[in-house]
Amino acid sequence: MKVLITLGPTQEPIDSVRYITNASSGKMGAALAKESIARNYETTIVSGPVNLRLPDKAKILPVRTAKEMIETSLNELRNNYDIFISTAAIADYSPEVQRGKIKSGIKDMRVRLIPNPKLTSRVRENFPELFIVAFKAEYDVPEEELLEFARLKLEKEDLDLVIANDIKKSGFGSDTTEVYLITKEKEVTYMPPNLKDNISMDIWKIIDKEMFSERGGFIED
Repeated sequence: MKVLITLGPTQEPIDSVRYITNASSGKMGAALAKESIARNYETTIVSGPVNLRLPDKAKILPVRTAKEMIETSLNELRNNYDIFISTAAIADYSPEVQRGKIKSGIKDMRVRLIPNPKLTSRVRENFPELFIVAFKAEYDVPEEELLEFARLKLEKEDLDLVIANDIKKSGFGSDTTEVYLITKEKEVTYMPPNLKDNISMDIWKIIDKEMFSERGGFIED
């Protein structure tokens, strides 16, 4: 079984020395990669800039920007992968980059943001048979809204599994999290607060189950 996992943030340059980013630590993706390796799956990580030791037995492809993460993931997936797990917090927008360093003292300076493509949508367009898992993060929303946003993502992007979480409850960088898993059949599984290593094991159990039922085969634990 070949698995590709994206993790961490991206950094989107404003000028030659500044960038915008987010606080994603990459810990959830690293936990999923660790469990993937424990299951003897051939594991590749496309990693944004993280301050984190990644599993030694994984193939690591470092990237910085959303564009690099999208292009690197699509190129690597051409090497016959079975599962794609998108945990990275890829920037939804990138600034129009200005060359050099923007001078201080400018009044009312504005930065124009350009939307980035959705990686999971691009992956589905290019790899229709691939099993795709995506994360959907929201901030301080009611449970029913979180689940509805996750269902919409599942349908719109034709995904196999969406994992939803509220960042306010378990912020970026935390060692613990709580998540909801929504399958293609719209079945919802709630995983209460737990260490990300433990959550990752439970996520993989569901991935394997879905792979077996939908695609006709998987590797046993």
